[in-house]
Order: sequence, then C-alpha cells, then structure tokens
Amino acid sequence: MEFLGKKWKFVAIVYFIVCYIFVMVIKHMSLSTLLLFYAGFILLTIVLFLGTSIGFIGILVQSAFKNDDKAYKYYRLAYKLHTNNISIITSYGLVLLKKDNINEAIEIFKKALSLKPQFLADKIIKCNIAICHWKLGNIDEAINMYEKVFKDFEKATDTDDEPKELEESLDEENELTDEYVIKTNSYVYAQDYTTLGYLYLLKKDYDKAIENSKKALMLNATHAPALDNLGQIYYELNDYGEAIKNLKSALEINPNMADSNYYMGLIFEKKNDIEEARKYYKKTASCNINALNTVTREDVERKLEKYS
Repeated sequence: MEFLGKKWKFVAIVYFIVCYIFVMVIKHMSLSTLLLFYAGFILLTIVLFLGTSIGFIGILVQSAFKNDDKAYKYYRLAYKLHTNNISIITSYGLVLLKKDNINEAIEIFKKALSLKPQFLADKIIKCNIAICHWKLGNIDEAINMYEKVFKDFEKATDTDDEPKELEESLDEENELTDEYVIKTNSYVYAQDYTTLGYLYLLKKDYDKAIENSKKALMLNATHAPALDNLGQIYYELNDYGEAIKNLKSALEINPNMADSNYYMGLIFEKKNDIEEARKYYKKTASCNINALNTVTREDVERKLEKYS
C-alpha cells in the first residue's frame, strides 16, 4: 500500500485524462456520466486510503476549531488504519506530546522519520523528537539533537542564491556574521532557537541560553517565547529588573502566555507584593497550559491555594 500511495497521484492523473478522452471524445457521453466515473474513482481512493482520508479530516478539524481533542480521535484512528501520510502522523505525535503522552509521541515521530520525509519535514520531526527527550528528562540528548539539526541545516542556507560578487566579497572579508547566517537560513526558525535556548537554561548554561534566545529575536523581534526565555533566564540570575522588562514585552505581544504570567507572579512574590503576584497567578490559571509549557497546571494551583 505504501508503494501504491507513492504512485497514486500519477495513476489518478492518467485515469482522469483517459476517462475524459473515452467518455467525452470517443463515446460522446454526457458530462454527468463523466462526473459519475470521477466520483467512482474518488470513492475507490477513499476506500483504499481510508486511514489517510480520516487523518485529513483531523487536520481540517484542527485547523478550523484549533482543538487538539477533537482532532485527536481522527489522528488515532488514521494511525490504527496504517496511514503512511507523514503530515498526519506528525500531527498525531504533536497532539500526544501536548497531552504529555511522551513515550507514545516519540514512537509516533520515529515512525514518521522512518518514512523518509522530505527536507523540511525531516527537520521538524527531529526537533519534535528532541522535545520529547527534554520532557523525558534527557536534556543532553535534546541539546545534542538540536545542535546536530542546526549543523546539518547550516549547509542548506540560501547563500547559493546570493550574487557571486557578494559571495566573493563575504569570503574575502570574512564578514559572514552570525546575524547574516541566521537570517539567510530559511530552514531554522525563531522557535528552534528559542527551544534550544530554554534547554540551555535548564542546564544553567545562561550564556548559551541568552545567545540562542537573542538569535530567535534576530529572526523575529516580536517572538514572545524568546522574550519569555530571557525573562526566565534573568529571573534565575536574580536580575528581576531585566526579567520584568522581557516578561512584560512578551505579555504585550501575547497577554495569554502562561509561562510569562507565572514568572511575573514569582517575581512579585519574591518582592513580597503578594497582591500583584496573586493577580498574575490568577491570569496564569486562565491560560491554556499543556505539556509544551514550562509551567504546569499543578504549579499554578499550588500558588493559588497558598495565597487564596
């Protein structure tokens, strides 16, 4: 079925062309007859690739309603029906990851990787596996995977598309700065640098944590999670002024960031401004919190119980 799936687009194109020629040109039948032939082929496609058809319903549901729970049942059924569609399998793994079903998620991502995804999908899946390692407590493995992805994808920068004169000038003057490399690599996103920055924060390597968070901001100056990273880093360094500045910047962009609200609460708690801390903890409780957050629902509930 996997082999058939790879060839089915070609089969479909040939079928539609041949069917049109036979029905409309040779036999001079009606348009409704042609549409009936087409409908029959589409029905056959749905039956042959039932898992993939159901999985695409999941993608549509998730896109329309932004609801992982509604999409989850379609992804799960699609996977049980042995879909080999990489987008569907990866989406299923991501929903499992958000639900904190980490061991199951990592197996799903490995399945997607075994299907030999194309260039960018390969990178996304590897980053998701790295996040699974983080959630399983394997921080070093997660960092190593991210660093390898960055190294591999550095070779894929868009420098080949630059004018030859510019390339020669850069080589001669050795002015290929970090910012130039970052901004000309279409395959590494702000979120990638942000995640790596947070992993280094967990290792208490604050210099690398700050460096990668700032790289994320080079790509997107309004990337709120990178600002949140910096806020958490400076909180750990007891630089509350700098922490508040970055956390407030993050919340100006996205007021519903659970992590930034929570750390604002921690800072005001440190400053013994309990009323202000409680306000931020209440706001955190109203935010969407899943396994990809750096704070848990239990953390927030403990704070609210303490200061209720």
